[in-house]
Amino acid sequence: MVHCIADLFGSSAEVVLHDLRHPEHSVVLIRNGHVTGRKVGAPLTDLGFLMLRDAMKGKDLVGVYTSKTASGKILKCNAVVLRDDDGEVAAMLCINLDVTPSATERAVRAWPEHYANDVRQVIASILDRVSRKSESSGSELSGEEKLAVIGSLNQQGVFLARGAVKEVSARLGMAPPTVYKYIQKLHKAAPKVRT
Repeated sequence: MVHCIADLFGSSAEVVLHDLRHPEHSVVLIRNGHVTGRKVGAPLTDLGFLMLRDAMKGKDLVGVYTSKTASGKILKCNAVVLRDDDGEVAAMLCINLDVTPSATERAVRAWPEHYANDVRQVIASILDRVSRKSESSGSELSGEEKLAVIGSLNQQGVFLARGAVKEVSARLGMAPPTVYKYIQKLHKAAPKVRT
């Protein structure tokens, strides 16, 4: 499927297959990686982690959306979750079509999705965006602010990546067990879903 789609749309279409069992280095096949600068072994993007979380709740298609790379390319994107024979989340197929407009059209705004080759960069990007609301640095945040930051990161699916707790704890100046304690506190406070 990856090669079929890439051959059809040409070099402006990045087509990526993610193994969702390993979100921290999920890219197992990529065509036209020059579009975002990624290669095999790259992690899910920040939006990819959010989509993985949604997939665990039964949502498999994100729908067409616009994204923007750090270098300023405008992308038209879509992604679909692929499940195994048991219905378990297994993979994700993503298409990122470079539709960068001419200079006169560059006022277009887009969702800033962070593309990286290291999951730590993705976590750092999400953490920066979440903690930017506070004027304090991570180590100066109050306990309540840290809980809010960790809650926001948890909602975005950051802790689905192996090593995320260690990375977040280092950036917030906390011990990893404290981050785990905050996550458990959030889970206990979350409303129970009745089936």
